[in-house]
Amino acid sequence: MSQRDDFSVRTLEELAKRVSFRCSAPSCNTVTIGPSNSRKSGVTNIGVGAHITAAAKGGPRYDENLSPEQRAAYDNGIWLCGNHAKLIDDNEDRYPEKLLQSWKKNAERNARIRVGRPAGAHAPSLLIDHAVIVPKGDPRQYVLDFFEDIGAIQAWSQEVHESTLFLVYEIALNALTHGGSENLSLKTKKGCLYVTYTGQDFGPLDLDVAEGQGGAAALKSFRRQCNGVMELAYRHREGSNEWILIDLTRSLNHRHPCGLQLTRSVIDGGDFNRVQGCTEVHLYIRSQMFSFSDAGRLARQLVARLPDRCYVFHNASSDPGLREYISDMLPRVRFVPA
Repeated sequence: MSQRDDFSVRTLEELAKRVSFRCSAPSCNTVTIGPSNSRKSGVTNIGVGAHITAAAKGGPRYDENLSPEQRAAYDNGIWLCGNHAKLIDDNEDRYPEKLLQSWKKNAERNARIRVGRPAGAHAPSLLIDHAVIVPKGDPRQYVLDFFEDIGAIQAWSQEVHESTLFLVYEIALNALTHGGSENLSLKTKKGCLYVTYTGQDFGPLDLDVAEGQGGAAALKSFRRQCNGVMELAYRHREGSNEWILIDLTRSLNHRHPCGLQLTRSVIDGGDFNRVQGCTEVHLYIRSQMFSFSDAGRLARQLVARLPDRCYVFHNASSDPGLREYISDMLPRVRFVPA
């Protein structure tokens, strides 16, 4: 008697149809079904309804707390091509349960968006939430695997993907070699990519002055290729360096880890604690009336409570007088249009 809790035919059909018979791995997305001239069914199917947590004890990601019915349920399955079905089982440390659930959710979202759209219509994917620890040594393969598993190439253009990949690799390489860190964390959450490691304060300004170094060149390239699309933030808190890359195309400004919405409270000096440790403070203007008096009060608060920062104003009026007034009070300031 089989000891496996296998899917029913109905569950397999549901898994396949809800992703339009495409592989759910974001780097793949291959069509898994098509016609056959020799099979009696007339169909070739290279897709697999794979178990997220193993169908039998001893298998990859086995969860002893699940009942047989739960192991064989739709919620525990993911539709993949044959290659990725084998990959996730042969490399269970790289493909944990949470990541596979995120793949499944993302694949169903993309299939839902494609319904009724003509072939080739652009339907950008979302960046998948995931986290890994990179040990001391060469981070090259870890960074490459991470970008593949979060679906970065599907979420971004080729230019943005490559520039961001190169920058993250250089940051990781610097942290694990010159910085002496024992490991670092790569994490994506709600459209932001975080690179975190312990060590002395070393941020973008330090890279800027490292002329001729790979990290400085990668940062320069990132700023040129990703201007207006991606933004880099950095903060150092309690001995931890945190580099954050924010996808501006996803309307995520309100989640900017070093950003403040300019409410009356912020202008009067409140809510500054959340940006402590940030080398750049991003200030998002939502009011149509942010004038000289508001700017003056805010600038005095910034100098007193967040000194020696670069202050980045988003959506500020292009009035040259106002910008000159702000620049006179805040020597390290730049303005970003809407």
